[in-house]
Amino acid sequence: MRLYPDSKVYIICPGNINTGGPEVLHQLCSTLIQFGVNAFMFYMPNDAAFNAADPVHPFYKKYHLPYTFNIEESEHNIIILPEVASSLLYTIKITRRVFWWLSVDNYIDNVANSIGWRKNYALAGSMPKFFYFGKDDGDIIHFVQSEYARLFVKINGVPDYKIYMVEDYLNQAFLSKAAQVDLSRKENFVAYNPRKGVEATEYLVKLAPDIAWRPIQNMTPEQVQELLAAAKIYIDFGNHPGKDRIPREAAISGCVVITGKRGAANNDVDINIPDEFKFDERIANPQQVIEKIREVFDNFSAAHEKQADYRARILDDKNRFAREVADAFGLKNTLGGAWQYFALSARKHITLPSLLFKAGNSSQNLSSTTKRLQQKKLRAKVFCANRIEIICTSAKILSK
Repeated sequence: MRLYPDSKVYIICPGNINTGGPEVLHQLCSTLIQFGVNAFMFYMPNDAAFNAADPVHPFYKKYHLPYTFNIEESEHNIIILPEVASSLLYTIKITRRVFWWLSVDNYIDNVANSIGWRKNYALAGSMPKFFYFGKDDGDIIHFVQSEYARLFVKINGVPDYKIYMVEDYLNQAFLSKAAQVDLSRKENFVAYNPRKGVEATEYLVKLAPDIAWRPIQNMTPEQVQELLAAAKIYIDFGNHPGKDRIPREAAISGCVVITGKRGAANNDVDINIPDEFKFDERIANPQQVIEKIREVFDNFSAAHEKQADYRARILDDKNRFAREVADAFGLKNTLGGAWQYFALSARKHITLPSLLFKAGNSSQNLSSTTKRLQQKKLRAKVFCANRIEIICTSAKILSK
């Protein structure tokens, strides 16, 4: 996609909630701003708890992102919507549209719910609109968060040149703590998410009552991390609607991950662990899963080493995400920090939109940021002057 000097990118996100989907939407906005793109969050009501006066969940305030409730219609602008907001695609008349597949299954569920609504309330009003793979939507660009989503979109007729892989990454706070996990202190118990693959998991629990099973429920993020740091195994027989966060958090916390073969778990890209740790619950003998669990308990080091490639890919997620964003938006990416410094230094000469102050960024924070940028300006110019051309306008930087 081409960016113009006056382009603005709007990222649609449910407000006031903290889940994997909203986190990656904030990651994208943050990354675009680091690249010098004029990007904004656009928070939409999610439920009765939505607070228009402060729609940013406390967990995401660390990103210090500008937001707006108004989208400026322009052929140069871009709107990015996750699958949960597909109905908003049809409120946009001119702005270029990007549909981001964070969860294939959520999209399917939304379509099913829309059809069910029409069936039960046929005379109550028009049916809610949702995206479908048709000629009317041929202008849409598709971002996919997983290989599973890429295959789904491609099977439904979207050509490769309209599909961009844009994944996500684990937050740095989690990774920093996970790096301190002592594998020698791992305990013989299995951690699991009771909301994922509940029937298969409950059957396994009943089949092997002598094994310690620890559900991840009613816990703070810190408690979840402590549990995963202690567990030898994490199992997930859920539907894996995308490249889920908890299996990656478990792996990077030193757990051996055992999954089913549904959704994103059924390929060797999204969860690239050896096939011996994946069981198709439709045909596999549950006793085989129990035997694998006992085998890992008895020889944890060997099993852990077999999943080294999975952990390495997770650790590279953030760098890969930057490369994917640069590719999708036609930006130059030097990946050594120099591009980030230069782009941010250049931004300090821009007349920042008043919207930035509406987002809750205090003048003190902006002053502190400007001071840091001034300190980095000379160094950035030295690194980047011969590597990238920047065009500055009153509201935008464009890389060519």
